[in-house]
Amino acid sequence: MSHFITSTSVVTDIALTVPNLSGGTNGKVVRINGTNTCVDAANTDTVTQLNTVLIRMHDEFFAAGVVSGFTGLNPGSSYFLGLAGNITATPPIPTSSVRVLYLGFALNNTDLLFRPGIPITGA
Repeated sequence: MSHFITSTSVVTDIALTVPNLSGGTNGKVVRINGTNTCVDAANTDTVTQLNTVLIRMHDEFFAAGVVSGFTGLNPGSSYFLGLAGNITATPPIPTSSVRVLYLGFALNNTDLLFRPGIPITGA
């Protein structure tokens, strides 16, 4: 008897949150900056710093999953880290001081499927 495993992508409202953190701005991409503290992230942060990004929304810190509460997202568009913790649909051009960090894509106008990539640095 043969068994086949099929896979179907199902997006739910499940998200991975990190407890006991403080700092950073609600509605922004943040990064760990010390013991249980965060600051707003920026595409000018180092690669090492950008490996610790989270999204702070409604006083919760999301490490992955569906993050609700944004406004004006374009459904289906990819989003990247900009300056001062902001997200942008326009990826920055990587340089020696600017990193490209894919954050995820918009499910609708308010929800982002957050699954951060690896920061990319240019020459």
